[in-house]
Amino acid sequence: MAPFTKSPTKPAANRRTMSGGSKCHPNIHRRFRDVSTYVTELGGPNGRVIEKVLIANNGVAAVKAIRSIRRWAYEVFGDERAIQFVVMATPEDLRANAEYIRMGDTIVDVPGGSNNHNYANVTLIVELARLHAVQAVWAGWGHASEKPALPNTLAASDPPIQFIGPAGPPM
Repeated sequence: MAPFTKSPTKPAANRRTMSGGSKCHPNIHRRFRDVSTYVTELGGPNGRVIEKVLIANNGVAAVKAIRSIRRWAYEVFGDERAIQFVVMATPEDLRANAEYIRMGDTIVDVPGGSNNHNYANVTLIVELARLHAVQAVWAGWGHASEKPALPNTLAASDPPIQFIGPAGPPM
């Protein structure tokens, strides 16, 4: 049996880059006026603009999501607040003065205790999403993000609410 050998890498000059490739969208590195213009000019579906997101998670997961989206919004729109965040907060999270709560634009009090009462409660998450007129829900990892009922119920809402994560059937 022949020993494993690593194939030689191509010289850097032969590699395609995003800026040098012909498949790169011409608008990808410019700023847009707002989210609606971004969606329209990049060919997104009409009426599917996401300007408000419910964060249905807590702790480090929520902080990372909000920071990432705010950074992207600043780079693309020049406004880190182009996307608004509705955050769920239990009494325990409020007592801990959790960072993600301070980062949210709207804070929604939810029951404390077991996550079945809050971050894993699909019915509560969907009701809050509808009540606060969000266009999308980010559930992160763990909690409700692992329940196919969440993306399925959000998609069946009127109007439909986008689940940021996998669709229900692959779960």
